[in-house]
Amino acid sequence: MSKKNIHRVTRRLLFALAISMMFFISPLSAAEEVTAIRGGDLYTITGGIIKNGTILIEGGKISDIGQNIEIPKKAKVIDARGKIVMPGLVAIGAEVGVIGYRNITKIADSLDPFEFSVSLALASGITTAMVSAGRPSGDSPIGGVTAVIKTYYGDLDQMLVKESVVQMVMISNRDWLRKTTFKQNLRKAQSYLRKLTTYQQAKDKKKAEEPKKPRGLDTYIRLLRREVPAVLPATTTGDILAALELVDEFGIRMILAGAVEAWIVAEEIAKRDVCVVITPRQKQRPNEDISRPSGSNLENAAILKKAGVKFAIIPPSTSFETWGVVGRDMMALPMEAAFAVSGGLDEQTALEAITITAAEIIGVADRLGSLQVGKDADIIILDGHPFHHKTFVESTLINGKVLYEKSKSLYFSHITHDE
Repeated sequence: MSKKNIHRVTRRLLFALAISMMFFISPLSAAEEVTAIRGGDLYTITGGIIKNGTILIEGGKISDIGQNIEIPKKAKVIDARGKIVMPGLVAIGAEVGVIGYRNITKIADSLDPFEFSVSLALASGITTAMVSAGRPSGDSPIGGVTAVIKTYYGDLDQMLVKESVVQMVMISNRDWLRKTTFKQNLRKAQSYLRKLTTYQQAKDKKKAEEPKKPRGLDTYIRLLRREVPAVLPATTTGDILAALELVDEFGIRMILAGAVEAWIVAEEIAKRDVCVVITPRQKQRPNEDISRPSGSNLENAAILKKAGVKFAIIPPSTSFETWGVVGRDMMALPMEAAFAVSGGLDEQTALEAITITAAEIIGVADRLGSLQVGKDADIIILDGHPFHHKTFVESTLINGKVLYEKSKSLYFSHITHDE
């Protein structure tokens, strides 16, 4: 073979090799997909604080965490020296990422990854949120749809975590018609399930008659089967006790929202393993017409903790704003937890209330809410203590990808601690 032909064959072989490399991932290129966050104080939430620690991220998950961890040579390294690294915040009831909140039957069909609130959530350190849309119609106490989403800006496929996580029930102790309807429908569903169990246990199915499922009771059946919890707004002691009666009678799982007077009946809530969502700074004047304790109490969270009640914390407004009263919306979720600390709650539990406990309440703690091997790499890097009013989020990662950097932010890059 002539030298000219040899060169021609060689070039073809090199070209074929280059093409094949485009379709096959070698161990070397796999190493390039590793991200390491190095040198920060890691607030793991469930495993204490790791000083000068390292987190390795592979395939969107945390693959290793600790001190003296060897970082692969080709890994992308994020320097977090002097910073605090913790799991992304989990917000229950946030208004983010959903287009239009009425007439929605499925959250997944109404998500917008380019919505302004999604970018603000990232800047706030909120990587996971429970969202809801729709409300009950007519006399029905049940309505709306819910989902857990990630605030993954720009990628719709990465947003939805879990659909139908809770069932919203718009009812109060004073709303007798809806309260009666709710109980009646639960009893109808309960009767159907008893008949269904009897039928399923019958030895001779031919002689037994399968009960016909009543129309419009699917949601109530899910509640009775404890597939989802019911979320009830319950501000006063009367509302809370009325909700606990439902737990006693039907055995349903329950989350009490806006439980301002929960501190008065904390032991009763704890006995029934009911979760609550509170706003520590929310104020409510005592009822002067009654002799028992009433009204708000800054120690609400601390009293609930002592009683053994599991709770999450949200601010007074669940929207994301760049105007209005500073620190009262989702842009300052840690500040709301700091109010609970000022009322006697320990810092660890306050952090849990906006991370792992919130994730547990909405059923996603197996993936989110703490820095643990195998969990999603939803991580924030802070330039100060989470509860300091001057602390900013420097970086936010979701599934291991950096989606926000303060240094590149149009809104916050110019702000420093010297100002």
